Amino acid sequence: MSARVVQRYVLDDIADPRLRVYMVWGPMLDKETEADARHATTFIQDPRLTHFWTDSDGVAERFKAPLGLTDTDAWDTFLLFSPGTRWTEEAPRPSSFMHVGKPLPKERRLNAVTLAAEVRAALAGAP
Repeated sequence: MSARVVQRYVLDDIADPRLRVYMVWGPMLDKETEADARHATTFIQDPRLTHFWTDSDGVAERFKAPLGLTDTDAWDTFLLFSPGTRWTEEAPRPSSFMHVGKPLPKERRLNAVTLAAEVRAALAGAP
């Protein structure tokens, strides 16, 4: 489960109270249910983490364009936003991202050590 990567390498290893993680669960591939998501949240918990359930693929669809995806929605993606990033009519472009099995650059595939380093760098540059 890639959520455990976030737990182990980001939440457990980075103690910065400014860090915020928003995890969006949804019925990707029409398989997952809200009950599945509720169960999964028991494995990843932290006061800086907020879980959300959506019964549609709207969030994953909104990030297609910012990530340059054409044939698949942005689910199983890890998006890093600079402090102060705001949503407007369009989904914001992340300052960095990683993916699991998307038609995106191989160097952006989920790598726990790189993800944690990018989070630390973003926090170091944050006010």
